[in-house]
Amino acid sequence: MSAHPTGAGYRRVHERVREYEVFARKAREEPLRQVGSVVAPDEDLAAAYARATYDEERWVEMAIVPRECVTVLWGPGQEAPE
Repeated sequence: MSAHPTGAGYRRVHERVREYEVFARKAREEPLRQVGSVVAPDEDLAAAYARATYDEERWVEMAIVPRECVTVLWGPGQEAPE
């Protein structure tokens, strides 16, 4: 059992669960934008969860990317490099 940051214990349903970032666009001329994230044990379930969770809009395109594949150049509280 893993320790939760608040001190309470929890157990994952699946040991190999991954987090995926979800990107989508409403029109072909728009850039993809991040609309959220999902957690799933594999890419097929991640795609299904993304469609089910973020289907409130009429997207022309939706993509998922494993979070560990996203390269962060800078984050909140950090200055952009010059």
